[in-house]
Amino acid sequence: MALQINSTEVLGARLLREVAAEEGSLEDLLKDLRTHSNHVRPSRTGIPVLDDLWKQHGGNLSITGRGFPLIYSMISHLVRDLEGTVAVLDLDGRFSPSHLMGMGLSMGDLGHVHVFRCSKERLKVTLQGLENYMLWGKHGSKGREWMGTFVLGGVGGDVMVGWRGWLGVERVTVGAFGEGISVEEAWGERERRQEVVDGKGWRGFCEMEEFRWG
Repeated sequence: MALQINSTEVLGARLLREVAAEEGSLEDLLKDLRTHSNHVRPSRTGIPVLDDLWKQHGGNLSITGRGFPLIYSMISHLVRDLEGTVAVLDLDGRFSPSHLMGMGLSMGDLGHVHVFRCSKERLKVTLQGLENYMLWGKHGSKGREWMGTFVLGGVGGDVMVGWRGWLGVERVTVGAFGEGISVEEAWGERERRQEVVDGKGWRGFCEMEEFRWG
């Protein structure tokens, strides 16, 4: 005996066929939904102590001092290790992708670091248009999670670097030359001391705690 199909079922089947024809498969639809919701504040930076400080402080990660080494380290981790993508708004023209290559990022990795040069006057407008570009623009990072926005020289985004901030960054200091050392002796030790400085790396600090890396 033939199955009885009511008009509602017929209409539902026709609508499903039309949706499938116009929008693609269910897998494509789910992918689009994941892409639409892929802007999240980075919960991991590659530096566990920094993650804890950020969680305790809340809001943005606001960096002052010599912040670029930390920025390069974070971006390298988010893009290479976590296979995400980031947006960088550079207001001062000081951001250098070559530093990321020096940290092991490939040319393919750099394609997922989207750098925008803008003035402080255009920062608000650029931030407003950024989400549309990152989520719907024609670029090669569509399949990656948008891990965050870095603003260098201004206020905004998830991570910002400026003359004020709650997290300071500086080189780990090396003790001074001993008393009574001559200029010639000090000059002769300069290379060894530089190696010591480079080996000690960097220090991030705030009222709560400090961490070191590099």
